[in-house]
Amino acid sequence: MELTTSSKPTLHVFYQEGGWHWGITVERTAGGRMKVVAYSDEGFNSEEEAREDGEFVLRSEDWRSRQSFGRSERRQGYS
Repeated sequence: MELTTSSKPTLHVFYQEGGWHWGITVERTAGGRMKVVAYSDEGFNSEEEAREDGEFVLRSEDWRSRQSFGRSERRQGYS
C-alpha cells in the first residue's frame, strides 16, 4: 500500500514496557488506516522528553528516510 501524498504525519507519545516512547504515523491511501513510519527504539524517562525528541525527528523530516531511531544518534548536535 502506498502512503497518501497529502497525509500529514502525526506524532504519538505513549508509555510502554517501563518507558515513554514516540511514533510517527501517516495515513495509507486505501482504507484510511495508519502506517507507522518512524519510532523510538528506546524508552525515555518522561513523557516530555519523549515528545521533545519525537518533535525534533518530525521537524527534521529524518523520518522520511529511516524508521528506527536510537537516542544517542538523535542527540548529537541537538540543543
